[in-house]
Amino acid sequence: MGKIAQRRNKYSPELILALDFGGSATKGIYSTLDMMILKPLLMEPEVVKISPDSSIGGILGATDPENTAWINYQGQTFAVGYLAKTKYYGNEGLKELKYERAVAKTLAAIWVTSQKLKLGTKFRVALVCLLPPGEFENKESFHQQLKTALADFTTSTGRMGVELSEFNCLPEGAGIYLAYQKQQGKTINTKIIAFVMVGYRNASVLIAEKGIISADGKTSDLGMIRLLDKVVARTSGQTASQLAPAIVAAGSDIACTPFLKLIRSINKANKQQELMQIQQAVKFARSEYTAVLTSWLDQVISRNGITEILFCGGTADYMRRELNSHYPGIPCLWGVGADIPQQIDSFGLGSRLADVYSVFLYFWEKLNHGRTN
Repeated sequence: MGKIAQRRNKYSPELILALDFGGSATKGIYSTLDMMILKPLLMEPEVVKISPDSSIGGILGATDPENTAWINYQGQTFAVGYLAKTKYYGNEGLKELKYERAVAKTLAAIWVTSQKLKLGTKFRVALVCLLPPGEFENKESFHQQLKTALADFTTSTGRMGVELSEFNCLPEGAGIYLAYQKQQGKTINTKIIAFVMVGYRNASVLIAEKGIISADGKTSDLGMIRLLDKVVARTSGQTASQLAPAIVAAGSDIACTPFLKLIRSINKANKQQELMQIQQAVKFARSEYTAVLTSWLDQVISRNGITEILFCGGTADYMRRELNSHYPGIPCLWGVGADIPQQIDSFGLGSRLADVYSVFLYFWEKLNHGRTN
């Protein structure tokens, strides 16, 4: 065995994991360094603290580990994802800082992937994650908390000790930039590009000038949840989680068919009225949300000198017509970034997976380069 192979065997991480702590879902890409068979991870965003003696073990039937995830570290127990949502009525924590819940989410994701890859209870992990630009100052605190928690935590399959051998934290949208940079080559150095990421929870902006991303990226809480809250306020008995997929399916023309399954009325006349009420609520909410979102974007994107605006994120896709109309004099780009292989997009996330997928590829190349030099 050569020196390089020996070094890889001794020091290389058994698990490489990229995570995006989205408000609607925790999205991930994982693999081992040597096999490089990429697989997707998708977990519900809910996290809830529970009693250590809660009956978390009493789950009947067989299911995937991401549906039964709980972890205990530093004397506290948390249900994560589907378990937190369905058994403990956890919430998405949309008003909290992402990185605070990200520790529990990361531990749960590492346990889930270790189960799928059969890594056991002690191994090394290389982790890259995405945080909103507005929370990027917390990356060192997140790193230290995570390193300590990983060293000794408990799961449903026993106690684990995981070494965080490599860690990188990038601002949301960085993966899109890296993919676009690879496409453009040196041409990107002649442009001033605004990368606008609009997701379920946040709206963020990164500015890249002469190929360099500005350190002062901006983040607001103007994700799709703001639109959904407005619709909930104008309708009866609806929730944001129920409305979201129907509103997206209804599109910019606000077709009525996706809302039929949301109707709660029994009387035929009431059903028709309720359907109209939902459609009108979405129409008003979309208009109001457009005004608020574009007003904020205008504050953080100086139109002088901007050569392109690159939009990404599921909510940006949904608001495509309005955003294009708001910037008639600036080229607006959509769907730019890495092409997601079909076997990796097994959950049908499309462009919502592009950021974390591109970050994974960047991280893997960096790890491989560092360990073969």
